[in-house]
Amino acid sequence: MTQTTSLTRYAPQMREADPNGAHRLAKRHWHEHGAIAFTADQIARLPWQDRELIQRIAAKHYGPRNGMSRA
Repeated sequence: MTQTTSLTRYAPQMREADPNGAHRLAKRHWHEHGAIAFTADQIARLPWQDRELIQRIAAKHYGPRNGMSRA
């Protein structure tokens, strides 16, 4: 016999997030809209040249981060 509670209907929403979901969403937005999205941990895994380029572009468009004056 299956037990149900008043919370049973919320069970599908309480699953662990798909670790690749953000990557797939970012990839889709790049192909469909030309939008680029990076998480901090993705940037941290890049070679220093790529990381520096992304940080400079972001600082140029959005202003320096955390009081950093480089742009």
